[in-house]
Amino acid sequence: MIVFLSDGGVTDEQGIKNSVIDAAKSPIFWQFVGLGGSNYGILERLDTMGDRIVDNADFFHVDDLGKITDEQLYERLLNEFPGWMKQARLRGILS
Repeated sequence: MIVFLSDGGVTDEQGIKNSVIDAAKSPIFWQFVGLGGSNYGILERLDTMGDRIVDNADFFHVDDLGKITDEQLYERLLNEFPGWMKQARLRGILS
């Protein structure tokens, strides 16, 4: 699991998209987190992007880290990870 933190201003949309698509066949899950910024660009759309053997990415943003509990943060970080693990096993990506 890769946790990628960003405060916005993401500009290499095609490069990021290609990296996530290429990684879909590998045992890698991307969790993108927007921190108090804006203009997250492609990061917000990765979760619904096609052309992948499995959905290997998720995105959420946190406007104020001081207003989120540790439990809420961990729930968001792991929101799609169990589902990805199940799908990755079904497709032979994980054993």
